[in-house]
Amino acid sequence: MISFLAVFLGWIIQGFLGIGSGIISTAVLLFFYDAKTVVVSLSVVALLGTLYMSYLNYRGNFFFNDVAILSLFSFIGIWAGSFYLQVLDQKYIYFVFGVVVVLSGLYDNFFKQRDTFVKRARKKLSAVLVGTVGGIISGLIGGSGPLYAFYLNHRFDSKEDFKFVLSVIFSALNVERIIFYLTSPDLNKNFSAEIIIPGILGVFAGAYIGNLLTDKISTEKFKKVVSISIIIFGIYFIYKGITQ
Repeated sequence: MISFLAVFLGWIIQGFLGIGSGIISTAVLLFFYDAKTVVVSLSVVALLGTLYMSYLNYRGNFFFNDVAILSLFSFIGIWAGSFYLQVLDQKYIYFVFGVVVVLSGLYDNFFKQRDTFVKRARKKLSAVLVGTVGGIISGLIGGSGPLYAFYLNHRFDSKEDFKFVLSVIFSALNVERIIFYLTSPDLNKNFSAEIIIPGILGVFAGAYIGNLLTDKISTEKFKKVVSISIIIFGIYFIYKGITQ
């Protein structure tokens, strides 16, 4: 029941915003399971959730260029992040990333002119930078969602397109994570049916309800909520960096 409720709650948030389940579900489950078991098991649940969110928000356009650039450079970034994970102190990584996310959220919240560099000629360069940095952060701490959300909140006017592309990117990253876990002698024993089976029920129910809640608000309000959530997640990372 704990696994179901943790995943259900996390995916109501992610179903609504497009991000957030990893932080919420993980935080709850860490009270009951060890960290490796939680992170490894939730990768399977997260993949199912992001695929389902992609299906719910698909409107006939795959946005191949955005998905391809972000995914490719995210993969490159993950390898770099995994390397630096072995040599850098994580508390400083959390703190610095949190500061960057908060500043990004403040910019996103107060900069009203949505026709920014992301939508202009430099949007491909922006996608390369976001994909690379997002991949590095994902490899380091697995929490790059707010960065992708910041970029895509400027890139798309439609909340459905925003959540679709975000979910496709997360699906690609989750596939890579699962392959890494399965091929790792130290981690492939940490897949727990006690988390995964109830989590599968929770992820579909939570994502469906959260996605329905998105339909109840206007696109402008949705973008505002995403901006505020980015700031909140940034504060969380700063706090984690200070207390770790």
